[in-house]
Amino acid sequence: MNDDKNKVENTEAVAVTPPPLPMDTAIVEGNIVGLLLKSPRSVVSRIMGDKNLATESAKLLGAAVLFYAVFGLAIGLFGGWGVAKMTVWKAPLIALCAMLLCLPSLYVFTAVLGSPLAFGQAFTLGSTFLAMTGLILVGLAPVAWLFAVSTNSLGFVVMMAFVVWIVALSFVSKFLQRTKEMGLLKRQDGLMLWFAILVVVTLQMTTVMRPILTAPKEGERIIATGKKFFLSHFADSFETSKDRQ
Repeated sequence: MNDDKNKVENTEAVAVTPPPLPMDTAIVEGNIVGLLLKSPRSVVSRIMGDKNLATESAKLLGAAVLFYAVFGLAIGLFGGWGVAKMTVWKAPLIALCAMLLCLPSLYVFTAVLGSPLAFGQAFTLGSTFLAMTGLILVGLAPVAWLFAVSTNSLGFVVMMAFVVWIVALSFVSKFLQRTKEMGLLKRQDGLMLWFAILVVVTLQMTTVMRPILTAPKEGERIIATGKKFFLSHFADSFETSKDRQ
């Protein structure tokens, strides 16, 4: 009698156990830009699928330009509307140039480490990094705007922008782990080295595109001439105070 009762209880337990939820095909088949936050695994799947990558890359790059432009506007208001208009196009230009300069090394590193990607896949992967970083920057743009318009310290605003950017990159590093989990890039050590190279190149590109947060001095070009290392450039920002009324 007890055995029959236990069998009935077990049957009922099995009957009420809900089946696993199916994958949300609406998310998987959505716009690749929207998938950056909702389903990063789907983005990796599309890169692995190696289909329509030119279109996907164009969407990602377009979104990245928009995201960086918004952040550039927010941080550029430190120097007023004139500087903000300049930073709107300089910020995405810095990001695009840095990614294009580092693209060959991404392609070579992945091949040497045993995870060869087609050049189109490498380009889409780089575009994904750019768009995801920009997306995080947009989320932090209101915070950047607040400090940009409420402080006179150029050094503080530069450091704040750097910290915000590093926070964005930390989120992108989580995306790199997804590529390993899904078998796209099995070796992460070389990719992390490439990531570090991208950071340094971006910092130097920021120096090349100076000034960023201040207006060009009288007689200077909108993009400064002359050689300068990014550490020297950032050090100068802490020695320069901007007085605002």
